[in-house]
Amino acid sequence: MKNKYSFLLVSIVIAGIVLGVVGVVKAGIMIPAADKAKENAEVAVEKSPAIGGDRASTPPGLEKIEFIHWKKDFAKLEGAKAPKPPACYKFLTPTKIKWTVLPVSYEINPTNPQGLAEAFVTTAVSASAETWDAATSKELMNDAYTVDYTAAYGVQDYKNAITFGDYPTAGVIAVTSVWYNPTTKAIVEFDIMFNTDWTWGDAIVDTSTMDLQNIATHEFGHGVGLADVYDSACSAVTMYGYSDYGEIIKRTLENPDITGLLKLYP
Repeated sequence: MKNKYSFLLVSIVIAGIVLGVVGVVKAGIMIPAADKAKENAEVAVEKSPAIGGDRASTPPGLEKIEFIHWKKDFAKLEGAKAPKPPACYKFLTPTKIKWTVLPVSYEINPTNPQGLAEAFVTTAVSASAETWDAATSKELMNDAYTVDYTAAYGVQDYKNAITFGDYPTAGVIAVTSVWYNPTTKAIVEFDIMFNTDWTWGDAIVDTSTMDLQNIATHEFGHGVGLADVYDSACSAVTMYGYSDYGEIIKRTLENPDITGLLKLYP
């Protein structure tokens, strides 16, 4: 049985709140809705950006982009402009927003309904962060992450929370929200949430699981300033916008990922 979902993906600039109204565009870009979704248990993909709904408020002076990660056999965004090879990388905004104060600290809330051990979650997530850190001469991510069982996704509090949670839209693997100051072009926060609709684990050990390190590495790419790419010629790169069960290719960066990163953090 097939279900049909339609997502209107937008980047919204709002002073004070993020409106959860599909079809509203404020000082942003409207991207046509995708079509042809399959059952949640079968598929999931990455499309971006998406409205943040009423999950968080955005303070005056900041803008928010939310990236939604789905499974790879969902339909690609209609009208999305995929970069042509050999680029295979893209920035969050044309102004190339990035972190201006380094290193970036983050906190992990390992709470999950599967009972995955704290050590497994923190090891996978921190390895993902260090993958980006190792690709630049900058000390990009703080090695000393914090474990905080109260950390929450979507709360604009400058804490960079990495969490698990139940996302309300079927088929979503993970979401990343990025807040930034458009005047200074500085990222001020990112939050990541892994959707508990999926079975998470180590896909090297069990290919029927969604590999936590694989997805986390991609999501951290959004956190440092890179967007999704969709050209099939770019399918090997970490920021390619589709993922699947058993996939581990995104654990390591490819040359285009590194090229994009070094343009932000030489």
